[in-house]
Amino acid sequence: MDTNLSPDVAALPFRLKFRHMVLLDALGESLSLRKAAQVANLTQPAATRAIAELESAFGVLLFERSHRGMAPTLFGEALIRHARQLLFDVQRAHEEIQALRSGSHGLVRVGVLLSSAVKLLPMAIGEVKRQHPNLRISLEQLPQPPLITRLREGSLDVILCRVVTNESVAEQLVQTVLFDDDFVLVCGRTNKLAKAKSIVWDDIMDVPWVLPHSGSALYEHVRAVFLTHAGRLPSNVVESTTSLATNLMLIEQYGYLNFMQRTVAQTYEQRRVLRILPLSLGSPLGPHVVAVRKDTSHPPAMMAFLETLKRLVGQAAP
Repeated sequence: MDTNLSPDVAALPFRLKFRHMVLLDALGESLSLRKAAQVANLTQPAATRAIAELESAFGVLLFERSHRGMAPTLFGEALIRHARQLLFDVQRAHEEIQALRSGSHGLVRVGVLLSSAVKLLPMAIGEVKRQHPNLRISLEQLPQPPLITRLREGSLDVILCRVVTNESVAEQLVQTVLFDDDFVLVCGRTNKLAKAKSIVWDDIMDVPWVLPHSGSALYEHVRAVFLTHAGRLPSNVVESTTSLATNLMLIEQYGYLNFMQRTVAQTYEQRRVLRILPLSLGSPLGPHVVAVRKDTSHPPAMMAFLETLKRLVGQAAP
């Protein structure tokens, strides 16, 4: 394959077909031409020709062939990402048309971190649904990396997450800061530390802990704090990426300690589930933001949600 070819950009729309996009999406998922051909409703020879057509159209090698299957090259990964974005945009167009036909006001697909969803998100949903009761909102809770991937691919319209600092990714997004808060130490209301006016590190090293999963950015920060102040890590530890309900039960019923985002902790302190202790980690992960793709139009439903969210932030801190 001659990678120095200069494809005729003007001719690309006439050479590309939706079957190419479906095939790329399926091939990126399965890495198997046979399986991808089945998904795209093509014979395997027809799928081989379609990949050859794509490589000819763009003038680059898109996939490396081997006995293990077909692995996308750097160019292939880029084209798969754009193919998925195009397919999601078509799906969104269909959903928007169907919403208009049914008298609805459209669909907004929102992805959230749990810590962003405790207070501000329900308020925004309640307000926008009060004004637009027929507007459909789809919510998904995910960790930060898949949230960003889903937004870039187009399967999510809006995400509430921590600020995206990777420059190559951030330049593709429009991010608006919503709020920032610190991580505080929490315990159950019956814990012997619940009424402490100050915390001594020696008092909290030999008790059970719920910590972030090793390898995460928050874990590395917590680890550094422990080593700085106590010279060691706690030995009785559960590393948890499970639901908040599991962590709360460990804290409330089994005496575990945990560093929790202050806005989340305040909510459960008000419900008399836990107590906030006088020890803070600061804000190691950066502020919470609402992010959307830069290179796409914003339909009315999405704009209504964003404007409501930003108005609530402007009125009062979460």
